[in-house]
Amino acid sequence: MRKISYFIIIVFIFCGTAFAQPPEHIYRKANLNYENEAYEEAVSLYDELVKMDRVSPEVFYNLGNSYFKLKKIGKAIVNYERALEAAPGDREIISNLKLAQAGIVDKIEAPERGFILDMILFGYDRMDVNQLISVSSFFYLSIIALLIFSIFFPAQRKTFFYTSGMAALALAIFLIFLFSKIHSETVVTHAVVVIDKVDVRSGPKQDYLLQFTIHEGTKVKVVKELKDWFEIDLSKGLRGWLPKDSVEII
Repeated sequence: MRKISYFIIIVFIFCGTAFAQPPEHIYRKANLNYENEAYEEAVSLYDELVKMDRVSPEVFYNLGNSYFKLKKIGKAIVNYERALEAAPGDREIISNLKLAQAGIVDKIEAPERGFILDMILFGYDRMDVNQLISVSSFFYLSIIALLIFSIFFPAQRKTFFYTSGMAALALAIFLIFLFSKIHSETVVTHAVVVIDKVDVRSGPKQDYLLQFTIHEGTKVKVVKELKDWFEIDLSKGLRGWLPKDSVEII
């Protein structure tokens, strides 16, 4: 009996390996389905890649496009946001995200940053954690190199000190960006409403007082989790509880 059991197990393993499709094949098949307007099939295949942990900005972006074609704005925004986290500053992702957000019922305006603040945060908006680490390391090593040069070239010491001071200022700015980005990606949790509309209540039960209603595609910050409920916060200070299954974590 034991020999027969081993034989059956080997057969199942062999069959599973033989019929398993490589991720590259699934991705090509998903893209082909999208081009042929078979969006449901495309979503299924892109989701398969996500479950396999074979994700990339392109997979999330294409998944967002597929959901957008199916008029599932919430799911589209979730995946555009995931794509943007993986590829900050990508113009196509930003453009399609804005297009999807234009269809949101709840118009919650983000605070205006102004031209100067936009210029200061230019690097922060367009760089991920690894890129910020690389830039910070560059400025750190530059400071070390400039201070060493100032020892061997005393005639230009003042210039080296001035330049290293400027590099130190840039390093401080990028370190602030880096710690802020790490905090945003690891501590702060955002979610998007993926159903038509959901009532936000004053507590984590259906019989609590109705605070307000938000609609599909609205992005919220998750503050607390309790069983089947999330406490959420909106940018205007609106706060309350909604069912977990009404939103999807970015």
